[in-house]
Amino acid sequence: MRKLVMLAGLVLSLWSCTNPAKESAASDKEELLEMDTLRLALDWTPNVLHTGIFYAESQKWFQEAGIHLIWDTPERDNYTKKPIFRLLDGEVDLAVGPSEHLFAFAADSAQVHAQAVASLLQSDRSAFVVKKSSGIKRPADIGSATYLGYHTPLEEHILKAMIEADGAVAKFGTETPGRLQVWDAFRKDSGEVAWVFLHWEAMQSELAGDSLNTFIPNDYGVPYGYSSVIMAPKVLDADQADLIRRFLDICRKAYQECNNHPDLVLDSILDHIQHPNFVNHVFMRQAFADIRPHFGTDQWGVMADQKWLDYAQWLEERGLNDLQAHAVKEFYSNEFLEPK
Repeated sequence: MRKLVMLAGLVLSLWSCTNPAKESAASDKEELLEMDTLRLALDWTPNVLHTGIFYAESQKWFQEAGIHLIWDTPERDNYTKKPIFRLLDGEVDLAVGPSEHLFAFAADSAQVHAQAVASLLQSDRSAFVVKKSSGIKRPADIGSATYLGYHTPLEEHILKAMIEADGAVAKFGTETPGRLQVWDAFRKDSGEVAWVFLHWEAMQSELAGDSLNTFIPNDYGVPYGYSSVIMAPKVLDADQADLIRRFLDICRKAYQECNNHPDLVLDSILDHIQHPNFVNHVFMRQAFADIRPHFGTDQWGVMADQKWLDYAQWLEERGLNDLQAHAVKEFYSNEFLEPK
C-alpha cells in the first residue's frame, strides 16, 4: 500500500540544491510525497452512492491524511470480474459490493479471507422493478415474464422467494445480457424485470417519464442484507489496518457533510468528477436527494449484527448458504469505525 514517489522527490531535491533558501520547504514537500496508496474497486459506474468518497477526494482530504486513493469501476473490464474477486486476488485493497458476495466467495474450510468493514448505506436502496405499462403490479403477477439478471449469486432465489411470499408460483425465465448492459436491455424491453438501485436506474426511469413498480425484498419476506459494503482482507497487518481506519474516518466525515451541506457537496462533485453519469445536473440533484437520507448521520458505516444474522439464517434455511462452518460475525466488523 505504501509507495514513495521517487521521481518527484528527486526533482524536488535537485531544485532545493539550487535554491538553498528553500531547502526546508522542499524537505516538507518531499515528506508529503510519501503517501500510502489505497486501491478501491467500486461496485458500479460512478453514481450518488459514492458521493462521500468523491467529495472527500475533491477536498483533498485523503491527500491531507497521507492517502493516495486510486479508485476504478467495473467499466474497466465491462464487469467481467467482480470487485470481490479483485480484492481476493490482491489487485485492490478495498472493494464495494453486496454482503452476499462475502458469504458466497470469501470463505473456504480453512478461513474467511475478506470482511465487510463499513456499509455505505444504512437502509437498502435496491429493488426489483417492472414498468407500470407491463401490467405487473406485484411479484405474484410476474408469471412467466423475463428477468434480466447479472449472473450473480442468489438473485433468482431472492426473486423466487418474493413471488412465493406473495402467493404465487415462480415461473419467470432469465436472460443475462451482461452486467453493465442490464439496464439498457430493460429500457429496450428485452425483459420485464430487473434488479436495480432506486436512487439511480429507477430515478433515471422516472425522470424519463417511464414509471416503475418497485418490489423491495424486505417487503416480501426476504431479510436482505447490505447492498453496498466496503470489503477488506480479513488478515491485515498494523499498517494496513491503520490505513483502512484513516480512510473510513474521512469517509464518515464526508458522508456527514452530504447531510449537513448537501448543495455544497453536490456542486463540488459535479465540478470534480468528469464522467457521463454526472452530466445531467437535474437528474443528479434528484438522485442525490433520494439517497441522502439513507447514508445515516452519526452512525455512518455501522453494520447491525441482527441484519447480518437474519440474512445468513434465511439463506441457510433455504440451503443457499454455506459458511464453511464459520460464524456470521467473521464476515464483518465495525472495529475499523471505532476511534483508535
